[in-house]
Amino acid sequence: MSGLISLTPQQFTLFQKFIYRQTGIWTQDGKIALLSNRIRRRLRERNLESFDDYYGLLTRGSIPGELEAFIDAITTNETHFFRMAAHFDWFAGPFLDESIARASAGNRERTLRVWSAACSTGEEPYTLAICLAEQASRLGDWKLELVGTDICESALATARTATYRPRSLENVSADRLSKYFVAAPGGDTWTVRPTVTRLCQFHRHNLLEPMPGRKFDCIFIRNVLIYFDSGSKAIALGHLVDALQPGGYLVVGTTDGAHDHLEGVERCSTFLYKKP
Repeated sequence: MSGLISLTPQQFTLFQKFIYRQTGIWTQDGKIALLSNRIRRRLRERNLESFDDYYGLLTRGSIPGELEAFIDAITTNETHFFRMAAHFDWFAGPFLDESIARASAGNRERTLRVWSAACSTGEEPYTLAICLAEQASRLGDWKLELVGTDICESALATARTATYRPRSLENVSADRLSKYFVAAPGGDTWTVRPTVTRLCQFHRHNLLEPMPGRKFDCIFIRNVLIYFDSGSKAIALGHLVDALQPGGYLVVGTTDGAHDHLEGVERCSTFLYKKP
C-alpha cells in the first residue's frame, strides 16, 4: 500500500455512489483527497493493498461490522452543547409552556417524547435533557424520554460515555457546568451527571429508513440535511414528519434547506415546523 496516493476519478465515483446508497449523503466532487485519506485508514486496518480491494470487500459484505466502520470513518461529527441557543430557548420556554398547559387542561397526557436525530456524539440530546432537568419542578410527575440516534456507531459510543472535552462545553455557563457535569482530575474532560443521562437513550438509525416505535412530541434534526441531495432529503424529512405526533414540532437547521421538502406542516419560524 506504500504507493497508494489517491482514489482515481472512477474509484471516487464508485465510493461516492456507494455512500449515497447507504446514507443518503452525497460526497461533493471536491472531496476526493479527504475521502481518499479516510478510506486509506480502513485499508491499513484490513491490511489491504488497493482501493478496489476495499470496495469489493464493502460491496460483498463479507466482514460483519465493516460497513459500520466505513461509515464511521467517512462521516464528520462536530458539535457542542447549546449550539444555536435560540432553539433551546424555544424548547425550554414556549414548547414546554404549551405542553404543560395542554396537560393541565386535560388535552394531553403528562408524557414527553423527544428525538434528537443525527445526534452525533450526544451533545444535543444531553442539552435537551439539561433543559428538562431545569424544569423539574414543573415536570415532576411527567414521564420524560429523550432518544438520540445516529448512523455512526463510534459517535454513539462517545454519547453513551457522556464524557466530553472542554471544547464541547464552550457554550455551557459556569452554573450549568457545576450542576450537571463532573470534572475529571485536571479538568481535561467533563462527564454529564446521572440526573441528565438517565433521561437519554441512544440507538443507531439511518434517516433513510422509517423510525419505529411510538411517535414523538418534538424532533430535532439540525446541520445534517445540508449533506443530502434533494431526493434523499425528501425521503428523510418524510420519515421525520411521519414520526411526529399530531401537533408535534420539527426543529431544523436554518441552512438545511428543509422548507421545500416539507408538505402538510405549518411553518412557525425559520427553524420550526408544526404537524397539524
